Formats: sequence, structure tokens, C-alpha cells
Amino acid sequence: MQALRREFRGPRRSAGVAAVEFAIAVPILIFVLLAIAELGRAFVQYDTLSYSIRNSARYVSENAIVGTTGVVDVSGAVAAAQNLAVYGTSGGGGTPVLPGFATGHVSVLNAGGGNIEVIANYPYQPLVGNALPMFRGGSQPTTFNMRISVIMRAIS
Repeated sequence: MQALRREFRGPRRSAGVAAVEFAIAVPILIFVLLAIAELGRAFVQYDTLSYSIRNSARYVSENAIVGTTGVVDVSGAVAAAQNLAVYGTSGGGGTPVLPGFATGHVSVLNAGGGNIEVIANYPYQPLVGNALPMFRGGSQPTTFNMRISVIMRAIS
């Protein structure tokens, strides 16, 4: 008996398969690349926020003890610390270090025990918008708050 053999009909028969595979794969690859870019952007903004809050906490720790009393009083340094966290200068004004970042997002507290605490709640805004539509209706929110808290000992 003769074995059944398939005849090779050349690339002409499979020409459309590559186009179909490409059409299926490209949207998935684009989505993955955009997700990676958005994640990288979030990490950069978190790092910037962390850096500015640490600088603000350093400023407050140096200016929280007035005179030689040893008593921690943050009331005189709150506005300057908020400006330093948001604008990068204690005087304020200019462009915020992050889009949508305001002095109202920064809190300066006396943490007790000779410590101060600077807290930031930054509302992160992704590039894709506030929400992603879902297949079954409705939407999935994409915004979230980045929260940073730094505690430092007040320096006398």
C-alpha cells in the first residue's frame, strides 16, 4: 500500500494566516506595553512623592524645636513644610512637583516622643482616564491614592 502524502502547495495557501495572527496579537501587545508604561509612570511619581515628603520631614525636624526648651512645636513649620513638599521650595509658588498635587494633600503632625510626622495623600491620575469601561457594562475606576508617611525625630 502506498502511504498517503500531502502535497505541498506553497506559501500561497497559508498567506492569510499570518495576517490573522498579527491582527489578534497586536491589540494584546499594545495593551501590555501601555500597562507597563503606566506602571512605570506610577513608580516614578511614587518616588518623586516619597522624595519630596522626606525633604519636608527633614525641614520640619530641623525647625520643630524652638529655642532651648526641647518642646516640639510644629505649628510654625506647617505651611513651609507643605510648600516644600508640593512645590520644592519652602516659600511656595510655581509648579507642583506632581500634577494635581496641592498643599491640602500634606499633613504635618507632632507624633509625640520628640518625633514629627509628615503624611501625603496624593490622588494618582493615570493617563488612560478616571475609569475603564467593562464588557458587561459599568466601569472600573483607575484612580487611587498614593499615601506616604515619614516620621523623624525633631533635632534640637
